[in-house]
Amino acid sequence: MKLWQRTMATIVCSGAILMTAGLGAAPVHANVLPSQSQTYAPVVLLQPQHNIPFSVQFTDGFQAKVTNLRTKAVSTFDLSANKTTYLNQGIYQANGKLQKPTDGYVQKLVELVPFRDAKGNLRWMGKQNIWGVNNQDHIAVATSVWNIVDQKPQLLGVTVEKTDVDNLPSPDVSINSGFSMKSDSTFVLDTKYADVTGDGIKDHIFLVGDKMGMSMNQTAENLRVVVREGKDNQQTFISVGTRDKGLLPKLHVTDSNNDQVKDILVTMPTATGNVYSQITWKMNRPTPVVSQDQLNNRSLYQPVIGAYGEAVAMKRVK
Repeated sequence: MKLWQRTMATIVCSGAILMTAGLGAAPVHANVLPSQSQTYAPVVLLQPQHNIPFSVQFTDGFQAKVTNLRTKAVSTFDLSANKTTYLNQGIYQANGKLQKPTDGYVQKLVELVPFRDAKGNLRWMGKQNIWGVNNQDHIAVATSVWNIVDQKPQLLGVTVEKTDVDNLPSPDVSINSGFSMKSDSTFVLDTKYADVTGDGIKDHIFLVGDKMGMSMNQTAENLRVVVREGKDNQQTFISVGTRDKGLLPKLHVTDSNNDQVKDILVTMPTATGNVYSQITWKMNRPTPVVSQDQLNNRSLYQPVIGAYGEAVAMKRVK
């Protein structure tokens, strides 16, 4: 979708800008979605006053202190993984003593993306990356959860956690942007930026599907995982399986089978429960880790649900 098309779809509302941006075992882990499942749910572009400010201060012992300037809540993070860089730049002495005052910086909060929490409630999520000396020096991510009431964003809570570098979004493609797959109704539903091909170079991973219009809170069909290889931009896609529909589906990258190659886990909420698919890279192309039927047979696999409703692992039942 071109920029002018997204601009035409923008609505200014009460202090916020809203973008209307099978076979086998039955689905399980059912959280039946509430009646609000048809609620109009765009990506929300925020006004500057909704930004959540943080300070980031390097401290002795290769640590960083991250302070939420609204709540004064403080989180401390270990920086020793990037020790060599800090020593070379003269920020720390070898014994961990801070050699010169150093501040990190924080991404501004500009948009909220709708999602379903573990109870099936419609919420909006904001992400703010927290960096050290540059945007490759990942320290933490601040995740805020919001509700939208009378077209106004209301903050429900904020967590600050160490950056999961395998589950950062793609820097190249925006959620809810159009995607060229021989259909005008194909949209990007989620993205990740991680090495899933095993060559040591990060790849762009997109979950795409067909839906009618810019609202995200509607069932997307014909779900596919697209991998754009970092080494040469070659693009390959695979269907999630015979069950290929979901309401606000999500991606998560994890090495579930301990083969040193990251897998792509897809969570697809439906009216009767969550459906899952898991994709890995074999023989230079994406392929299912196991069949979708097997993965959704709870006598064989159990999902591990993360803080925001999506599966972060599939555990094999012994």
